[in-house]
Amino acid sequence: MPTRRGGFTLLEIAIVLAVMAIASMLVAPALSRFGTDRPPRSEDRLLTLLADARKAAITHGAQVTLRLDPTSGAYRADTTTSVGTGILGEGVLDLAMEERLVTPLPRLTYIFRSTGAAFADTVLVRGTTSSVLVAVDPWSGVAYAAAR
Repeated sequence: MPTRRGGFTLLEIAIVLAVMAIASMLVAPALSRFGTDRPPRSEDRLLTLLADARKAAITHGAQVTLRLDPTSGAYRADTTTSVGTGILGEGVLDLAMEERLVTPLPRLTYIFRSTGAAFADTVLVRGTTSSVLVAVDPWSGVAYAAAR
């Protein structure tokens, strides 16, 4: 009685190769961008917080006041309408370990109107390698960062 040799058929190998080819086509674009995206920094988080406050002011048709403690990063956003005032949100701005907010003010204040216009303080985000000035355009209320 002859013994049968174990192994894979040509069809099984072709199927495995086809699956591997499809998987590599899906992964290749992600690998080509790997390492090019910089991680979010403190100024990005601050810009997002300011953009969210402006968006809330426009969406709710209210004045949104954002107060930020530059030493601890704690913030609180309040809304003011013709009906009254209320807390929109509060939390702590996640600052990177090597970055800090530099300002002579004990507390930063950003006031966004329902039109999108703003009254806002300016702050310097200082890191070990660079410094970025975060400001808000008073007419449009759009926050921006400028390298220093």
